[in-house]
Amino acid sequence: MEFGALIRKMIDGVIAGDGDTVASCFTPDGVYHDVFYGAFEGRDRIAEMIRDYFHRDGCNFRWDTHNPVSDGTTGYVRYVFSYESKLEAAKGKRTMFEGVAVVTLENGLMKTYTEVANSAPGLQRIGFEPERLARFVKKQGAELAARDESEGHL
Repeated sequence: MEFGALIRKMIDGVIAGDGDTVASCFTPDGVYHDVFYGAFEGRDRIAEMIRDYFHRDGCNFRWDTHNPVSDGTTGYVRYVFSYESKLEAAKGKRTMFEGVAVVTLENGLMKTYTEVANSAPGLQRIGFEPERLARFVKKQGAELAARDESEGHL
């Protein structure tokens, strides 16, 4: 399947709350690295994330992709994502953020899907308090610093 079509299939599954469709886009040991919820490894865990996390905390998703590119082993796609919050403190508020997905491919499926997202403005939009935003940003900074490719930068 062409990379853009694979991403669209995954996104359509996310929007529909169909974890099995999302999981089918991944290798059996694939990993979905979500900017909010962290890493989910394997098809069962990926399907669980869609059912028990995404659709627990949000609804009325919209996920537009722009400029998907791939060389057959690595893919990138820019996106704008929005949803309506179901979180108690933000119930009914709509927010959005932008990002880029970095995907490694194996045999036409996703081996890894990793999000690099500008999500703090979206969290602020639904009312996250400054202290909660600071914890989120600190966590993202620690994750970046811990990655192999960050070695020598700090």
